[in-house]
Amino acid sequence: MVGTITAFGYSVSLTAVLVVFALVIGIGLAVMFWLTVGLSVYRSVQETRRGRVRDNLQDRLLDGVFDPDADWGWVKELSRNERHVLESLLDEYLRELDGQNVEKLHELGAELGIPDRSKRELETGGEYERLYALTWLTLLRRPDRLDAADFAPRTPRERAAVARLRYENDDLEAPAEGIAILLEETTSQFTVFGQDTLYRIAIANPAALFSIGERRYRAWSDPLLTQVLVVCQHLGTNVTTEDLSWLVSALEHETDAVREAAAQALGNVGWRSDIRDDSFLDRALRDPSPRVRGAVYRMLARWGDSEAIRTLTGALQHESNPRTRLTGTNALVDSRDRLPDSAPETLENAWAWSSEHAEYDRLARRRHREVSD
Repeated sequence: MVGTITAFGYSVSLTAVLVVFALVIGIGLAVMFWLTVGLSVYRSVQETRRGRVRDNLQDRLLDGVFDPDADWGWVKELSRNERHVLESLLDEYLRELDGQNVEKLHELGAELGIPDRSKRELETGGEYERLYALTWLTLLRRPDRLDAADFAPRTPRERAAVARLRYENDDLEAPAEGIAILLEETTSQFTVFGQDTLYRIAIANPAALFSIGERRYRAWSDPLLTQVLVVCQHLGTNVTTEDLSWLVSALEHETDAVREAAAQALGNVGWRSDIRDDSFLDRALRDPSPRVRGAVYRMLARWGDSEAIRTLTGALQHESNPRTRLTGTNALVDSRDRLPDSAPETLENAWAWSSEHAEYDRLARRRHREVSD
């Protein structure tokens, strides 16, 4: 029969099916609309209530911070909504104040029960709750609650948060302990927060980072290895007798980004004779990736001695990629006031271009500072 649908032994008009289908969709849309409106109204009411009590609670919080005789006994009388607002204020001021004022805020955090609640969340919460708890313990300077909890970090983000908590509170026996927390059992990359934490800990003892790097770098994912190499790049003159063989090996990694980061990391240690091998430099300068060759050129420019500059100018003479050649010439301009006498004449035009742009950049920055002042 035309215009009908047959199912389970029944024939139904196609028009009726379409009407029912449209009715169901209409009811669904109406329900979603009213749910959305209801949720918006609820949230608006909540924000209005919080706004009404915020000013009063802010005044009482500041009185408690700056009055040495004040106590936080009044916190016990607050409603759930008021405690929520007070906690948000506490978070804000913990990040802004320091010195003796912070000690009073730590007392307020204890009065609100945040350290003990954070311990429970570490033991029973999901990742978001655990990270939130670690943030509070860092702000309140309570690593003891972390030690008391039945908790071990499970993700790179949690490892970074634990390391930062212990670092910020001088709870690490040595920098090597913090680096081990971050890198010993992980293979995945960190967030920018984790990378920053690694740098802050490693700057005090680069040897610990280089030691674990030598043992673990083959197990790390490419993004994590790149992050570690970027940290190594900024350790600078703190690197003295550490084993750099794994950095040199990273220059032959299959991933361009890793090789590029390795070259940049080696830019700070040109005074180390163990990396000034001719065969090593020859391989690096013949890298198939233009971006890696550009990083090697910047590495040589940062080394800055006559031998490195001679190697750099010789390589630039034969560089086939225009952008990479410009990268090398820009690096050369940053390290020299004039084109070296040993440089081939073919670099004169590129040198003039890079010098002009460097001067323009210098004048633009000076003008920006003058306007800002």
